Amino acid sequence: MSVQSFLETFCSEFSISPVPKLNAQKCFVLPFAKRLEIFLMDLQPGVSFWADLMLCPQKNKEELFSYLMRANLLGQGTGGSRIGLDEREKSLTLSLGIPYEINYKAFKENLEEFVNHLLYWRDEIANFEKRKSIY
Repeated sequence: MSVQSFLETFCSEFSISPVPKLNAQKCFVLPFAKRLEIFLMDLQPGVSFWADLMLCPQKNKEELFSYLMRANLLGQGTGGSRIGLDEREKSLTLSLGIPYEINYKAFKENLEEFVNHLLYWRDEIANFEKRKSIY
């Protein structure tokens, strides 16, 4: 099955309307909440998810990057996703690639886990910044 058919099923199941369509960059944009969009790409086979976490902080950058590298280590702190920078190095991103054929159940579980990690890391990075600004 394709990412588009998975999205149609997912949107129907969760009453999300309209169902995202393929855009000019050959990806689907799934709005989840205010200021939260998940980008999906059909890898044929597989799927790729990515989203912006937040703007890259300017203070304590090196300490934050070290902290995030530990989270990325073997995907332990990110559920197999990766925290990185966008191509302009302005935003922190979270991405997950599943380069093999999956069924709808695996698609849904991976998407839900991806969103959970996205929300967790948004809060965790904001808390990291607050802790560092105190010192």
